[in-house]
Amino acid sequence: MAVGVAVVLASAVAPPLAAADAAHTAVPKIQWQQCPDDKHLRCAMVPVPLDYADPRGKKISLRLVKRPADQPNRKIGTLFINNGGPGGSAADFAVGAGDLLGASTRQRFDIVGIDPRGIAGQRNCLTEGCGSEPVVCAAAPEDPPGPPVPTIAFPRSESEVNAQLAFDDFYRGLCDKRGNEILDHMSTADTARDMDLMRQAVGDRQLTFYGISYGSVLGATYAAMYPNKVRALIVDGVLDPVAWSTGRGDDAKYVASARFGSEYGAWESLHSSFAECDRVGAARCPAAGQASGKFHKVVERLKQGDVDTPNGKLNYQEVMGTLLGAMYGPGNYPLIMDFIEAMHQQIFGAARVPSRAGDAWAKLRAAERPAVPTFGEETIAPTFHGVLCADSVNPTDREAPIRSAAHAEANGPGFGELWSWISSPCVNWPGSSKSAFRGPYTVKTSTPLLIVGNTHDPATPISGARALNGLMKGSRMLTLDGWGHGTLRMSECVTGKFESYLIHRKLPVPGTVCQTDAPLFPAAS
Repeated sequence: MAVGVAVVLASAVAPPLAAADAAHTAVPKIQWQQCPDDKHLRCAMVPVPLDYADPRGKKISLRLVKRPADQPNRKIGTLFINNGGPGGSAADFAVGAGDLLGASTRQRFDIVGIDPRGIAGQRNCLTEGCGSEPVVCAAAPEDPPGPPVPTIAFPRSESEVNAQLAFDDFYRGLCDKRGNEILDHMSTADTARDMDLMRQAVGDRQLTFYGISYGSVLGATYAAMYPNKVRALIVDGVLDPVAWSTGRGDDAKYVASARFGSEYGAWESLHSSFAECDRVGAARCPAAGQASGKFHKVVERLKQGDVDTPNGKLNYQEVMGTLLGAMYGPGNYPLIMDFIEAMHQQIFGAARVPSRAGDAWAKLRAAERPAVPTFGEETIAPTFHGVLCADSVNPTDREAPIRSAAHAEANGPGFGELWSWISSPCVNWPGSSKSAFRGPYTVKTSTPLLIVGNTHDPATPISGARALNGLMKGSRMLTLDGWGHGTLRMSECVTGKFESYLIHRKLPVPGTVCQTDAPLFPAAS
């Protein structure tokens, strides 16, 4: 979150299946049972159409997990949640989401996570595979072996680029030949239709929803498809849905993840943290005193070749990928600065200074970070690309990933190549996009959306929230002045605004800015 010359314009995209057509689907009954791993939760597998264009045809099963309301006699309804990805298990997210969304929210709502079609979770499994028809592309015994799986975070040299493109060819070919049928029915619009069906199944007249990161795309898509069915809808850590689906103007030349602005978000997040590091001083931030300059000297040295540390060699791609993952959590920024300072001392300091770079790297690697897609040579589960590539218009020429990487790198030095190559498989993706929704997103919903942005988000820059705010008529923007991805767990101010909106549908006053509860670089205790 990729590649060639795309001449497909937004206006040329075939219209998606209308929401009204999906309304002819029979509403299923949910048979809740005690979850096997978390006994206070309820679990269910619910049948829905594989293809909403044929609602009486083949069915697939969706996995749901419910956290019942703490005060059922005062329950307002169900709060549906999605934690992003695409590829994240919303059903697994339900286990802890109540603790993140506030006590009042826990009291007044059942909180339900639906694993998106094609996505498998890991907890509270009721069926083999533990997912809502998990997508898989599995080689047959007679198939020739594929190329080696790239082990670097993103390619840079000619040989690395060629190896990545060769693997992309293999990946697409395997899914085209061996992908199971859900691969053609994984668009966000299909998941929005599933969610609307589950809304009806739990008996809610309108939808209450919280979505973060890619969950904001699902929320925006639902709002655009079902504008009169919105009771209260929060999107947090927002991706611009136009950039996600079609792009604007010349954006169609680039693969999807090269037009989100994520590369700039990562660059801005890191460099604004350098300024904060310098401001608070070395007692609170080890790299203080030209932190940015130290980082760039280290990076330029890494670009020249691997650097030895007491714990092994470090290379540029691995370091940049690890830094990005760590930046998702605001509590990791002190670790980032400690690593930069240790590397700077090892490479450019006096030889007598003992190196701390290995220990600092180990701590940074151990920091909590988002999961990334993994691939095997014989079996691939394209949960991320199965959604993104179906949703988005992408170029079709083989040079597109290279062009996209150069474009993104100019916008966010150090992070553009990393972000853009994530969606390189979307070039000529074999999965069908006939049911995808690609706008328009300029609708007026029955209740205005609450759109939340973080000023220094490394994955979904605040420009995404501002773009959606401009598209959704009457929507209200709430800003968190802080670092990290999204706003959960970062501010009681934000949590209070969420609760007021979800329970009373009261929007914050225009221009509201919340502060984080903890400084980026705390004073030593």
